[in-house]
Amino acid sequence: MQFIAAKKIKELGYHLIISDGSAEPFCKPLADTFIQVDTFAVEPHLAAAERLRTSLKVCAVLTTAADCHGTVARLAQHLGLPHIDPEISDICRDKTKTRDLLRKAGLLQPQSHRANTYAQALDILARTSSSYVIKATDNSGSRGFAVIDAAIGLSEDQFNESLRMGTTGSVILEERLISYDGQISEASAETVWQNGKMYWINWVDRIFPRDLRFFPQIKMSQKPAEGIEIGHINPARHDFSVKQQVMQDIEVAGRSLGMHRQKGAHILKADLFFSKQGPVILEMTPRTSGGWDSSGSSMARGADIPGGVIQLALGKELDLQTWNQFFNYKDSERTVAVMSTIPDQAKDCVGRQFALASGYGSIDQIIEEALSKVQKGEYLVPLR
Repeated sequence: MQFIAAKKIKELGYHLIISDGSAEPFCKPLADTFIQVDTFAVEPHLAAAERLRTSLKVCAVLTTAADCHGTVARLAQHLGLPHIDPEISDICRDKTKTRDLLRKAGLLQPQSHRANTYAQALDILARTSSSYVIKATDNSGSRGFAVIDAAIGLSEDQFNESLRMGTTGSVILEERLISYDGQISEASAETVWQNGKMYWINWVDRIFPRDLRFFPQIKMSQKPAEGIEIGHINPARHDFSVKQQVMQDIEVAGRSLGMHRQKGAHILKADLFFSKQGPVILEMTPRTSGGWDSSGSSMARGADIPGGVIQLALGKELDLQTWNQFFNYKDSERTVAVMSTIPDQAKDCVGRQFALASGYGSIDQIIEEALSKVQKGEYLVPLR
């Protein structure tokens, strides 16, 4: 999902430096300089930057659709380049810190607890009658996520899997949210902040197994695990009153983070759950969306989010020209559906391939076209 941004950087004439923990990441052929290092490892990036400064003038640091925004913030800060406060990245990555901040801001949040050991987790569950889920503290793609079956309880293997998927030595046990019956259960919204103001970019509906009742045309041999995303619809389809509430909540959340005090222009994405009590912000992150939202379905509707993020990373002001060129949806009447493959026995969202279809007809027809492309292997990025 970083391919589009990497290609655009090259087309602008810049020397492209790519870092990745893998020896052969997908975008490596585009790189002028490649550094094999875990994208979450800050100190090795700082050391690499010092080496590179002897021969290159680094102009910008960025990520798209990946949660290494903390490394980006610290690296850009070190180089004196446009960046977000690293503390914002730290809060967004740690789900416990996110929950605490949003509760203090007065926003609707589920009950949640942190456990360092399996015994602690069992003790927490013994003291509640709620249905719970378990999560890794600081990971994405539903890694380490599982619903705790009340009849079976939490197994030690489940606990250890969630523990292994995080880096803090603990897990999160969280009240299981119940979705509102009349709408798709989750959405992602993107905003951009500059000079104390939030500007709404777009939002998409995220389709999870609990939403399959809305889409009988999506046939699956077995129902995936609850945390696995099947696809998305761009734009999201909710009443305007719901959108107003979501916009208000994200602005409150962003201000609690300190987004209104940041120099330059910065993206803030929020993942949302539509519960019976109202919208709940599940996560926030200072980067563009994954799942081929920003780099796929939004581009099909006439926006160029990756191109815009590159300009913001270079220090470009969010003026009217920049907005119209990159963040304005020039084909806003078009609807896009992105559907994905779900590997057998998948536990999380890793390893999916995606296909996209768009048009002006019914969403059912567009989804069927996307599903047909999935079956034919007509993916957004072909397998190599």
